Amino acid sequence: MVKKAATGLCLILLLGLIISISVWAQEKTLVRLGDARGDDVGGGALLYPQHLVYVPGLFDLTQFQLSEDDSYLYFDFQLAALTNPFGAPEGYFHQRLEVCITAEADTGHTEIPIGPYILHTSPGLGWHYRLSVAPFDESRLYVADGQVVRVFSDGVHSRGLPEQETIRVQVQRELLPQVDPTWGYYVLVGSFDGLAEGFWRDLGEGLWQVGGEGVPVFDLLAPRLGGRTQKRQLREGVLFPVYPGRMKSVPYLLGAFGIGMVIVSVFLWRWRHDRTYDG
Repeated sequence: MVKKAATGLCLILLLGLIISISVWAQEKTLVRLGDARGDDVGGGALLYPQHLVYVPGLFDLTQFQLSEDDSYLYFDFQLAALTNPFGAPEGYFHQRLEVCITAEADTGHTEIPIGPYILHTSPGLGWHYRLSVAPFDESRLYVADGQVVRVFSDGVHSRGLPEQETIRVQVQRELLPQVDPTWGYYVLVGSFDGLAEGFWRDLGEGLWQVGGEGVPVFDLLAPRLGGRTQKRQLREGVLFPVYPGRMKSVPYLLGAFGIGMVIVSVFLWRWRHDRTYDG
């Protein structure tokens, strides 16, 4: 009897696994962008609140992914740590996230509000779609139609996936157009405060406030090297979108540059050696 029950339980679990795999297999990944670990310091001088519930990595974005199925678009934000100490219904508590999408050149809204602060998009690359993410059913989708911005809360839902340290936001398919590979993405991570302006926890005194200095954005999807690093963008207050494929190409370009330098060095060494030998 026990053996039959165990066999039945195994079959049920196997069926559930097959169903789960088939559901996930239907999702198509459209965008996947990685971000450096350990850069959750904003413009360079931002500090986590001092209360013990703020563990390291809560605001450290490691990957942003956009995928779709027949019903939804899924925005996934992978973090270095994800906790829910106060039992928020979505399964996460600390994070306040923002995604702004630029879809056309020379148009769009150029301001990104961060509580009482305003960050600006790079010239000619304003946002056309903006996804604001916060717990306690405070996630919203903003769709710009010229100067008119429509706001959607129905059809926009977020939840934490603690086993993957990921916050997933699902948006009903009909609320956004078909994702275009030319779209660029601004992705910002801050601290949630249910009583603060725009739900962005601000700098201040006390265990619960952000410390240090700068705009209270702990992490920004940005290249590690070059003239558009996170620290430089946040210090200057002008942000640049990230495009799929371009960030991936940076390591390869750096690698190719390094290999080229080695080849040139070997060539010069051989040339000098041959001249010395001939002399």
